[in-house]
Amino acid sequence: MRLADVQADALAFMYAHEFVEQSIEEKDLHNPLLHDIEYPTKAPLSDRVIDRNEVAEKVIFVALADLVAQRRLKLTLEPPRAPLGQRWLLPLLRLAGAGRPLLLVQRDGSFPASPLNKALTDLFDSLWQPGSDFISEPRLPLRRLLKLLFQRREKERDPYHDVLQWVGDELVDEGFYNESTEVAVGALPFKEAHPDKEKMLSVAPRVEALKERLTTLQRRDPELYEALRSTVKETIKEISVLFARRYSL
Repeated sequence: MRLADVQADALAFMYAHEFVEQSIEEKDLHNPLLHDIEYPTKAPLSDRVIDRNEVAEKVIFVALADLVAQRRLKLTLEPPRAPLGQRWLLPLLRLAGAGRPLLLVQRDGSFPASPLNKALTDLFDSLWQPGSDFISEPRLPLRRLLKLLFQRREKERDPYHDVLQWVGDELVDEGFYNESTEVAVGALPFKEAHPDKEKMLSVAPRVEALKERLTTLQRRDPELYEALRSTVKETIKEISVLFARRYSL
């Protein structure tokens, strides 16, 4: 990833404290009564301690929302459908938490180069029918798109960890993080990455422009914005739970 290719996924990773909702003060980190963050991590450009899982979730959400804001990705809410002749079931389904509108996604243009955007482009290309164009490409449920996205990864891993490594590795390669010598946690050695804060601060104007685009999108279509946010959160959690069950049996 070149500096010119720093897009929404990388910006949401480095400036995660600008996008997450859960955070605590560092002094309260070791007091579990003051927070419910399961995987606390220090934001590189802030004193805030944030949740690793929510960072990964927001990286995906912000990347998708920015493609929608730039009109490169199209979202549609499809009303829930009851079985033929069973429309009376819809109110009951809603009360049970089912029967919500289905969020559909469709490519509407080319994507700027970035780790997640490249993976999305490859996925859409694999579903593309010869002779078609973006307008006639099929609309997919966003939940299915995200599941396919992680299924195409070379190694099946917890999606929260996978997203952070996926984007983080590219940022290390670009020099936004510098790897130190190996340190050991128990018997497992790993290379600790340290942020290059000066270089990260150089992309601050891009973060402000990104936030403006997302704010405009939220004002323009709050229902779609919320549907995207909640669908990403629920789907990534579902994939993570299924992964944990598969490897804990």
